[in-house]
Amino acid sequence: MSRSDVPIWRPALAALLSLLFAGLGHLFARAYVRAFAFFVPNWFIYTISDYWPNGVLLNIVCFIVAAFDAYSLAKNGRGIF
Repeated sequence: MSRSDVPIWRPALAALLSLLFAGLGHLFARAYVRAFAFFVPNWFIYTISDYWPNGVLLNIVCFIVAAFDAYSLAKNGRGIF
C-alpha cells in the first residue's frame, strides 16, 4: 500500500495513541526509534511530575507534539521533525 492509499483511520489512530502516551502512535506506525525517543523522556517527566508541577504541563505539550508527529508519520511517511 503506497502512502497515498493510507486509510484515514490509520493516522487518526496513531495520533490518538500518542495522545494517550507519547510514543504509542509511533509504535503503531512502526517507527520504533522515534517511539523510543518520545517514550523515554516523557516517561521520565511523568514519573517526576508528582514532585515537579510544571512536569504535568510539559507532558501534555509533549503528548500533543507526539500526536502531530505520529499523524504526519502515518499519513506521509515522515514526521514533523
